[in-house]
Amino acid sequence: MLIQLYIFSLVLSAILLVASLLVGDNSPDGAGDQEAGLDQSDPSEIGQLDGVQPSPKQFLLASFKSIRFWTFFAAFFGMTGLVLDGLDVMIPTVALLVAIGTGIIVGAGANAAVRILSA
Repeated sequence: MLIQLYIFSLVLSAILLVASLLVGDNSPDGAGDQEAGLDQSDPSEIGQLDGVQPSPKQFLLASFKSIRFWTFFAAFFGMTGLVLDGLDVMIPTVALLVAIGTGIIVGAGANAAVRILSA
């Protein structure tokens, strides 16, 4: 049953990747700030490298709002789970926990890397 979840996750990540390639990323992750009327010249609260150091909890919570995070999470969750559970490297429960952890770490890492490189 978990194998189907991992395959679904890989298909979902492929759909998210194709959608992001077709639509493009013309706006930053904080596009909602512009709609809310917040002043963009003020230091941001979440990791824009403008002198404000967000806490890891704030960064992780902000990452959950990012399509980039979910794309990388779904891809690496699916790949890790499929390899570990599909090849019987680990028992399914442990493979699920490792896949979730890998997805969160890689998703947050990719989100942070793009934010750092784009600043």
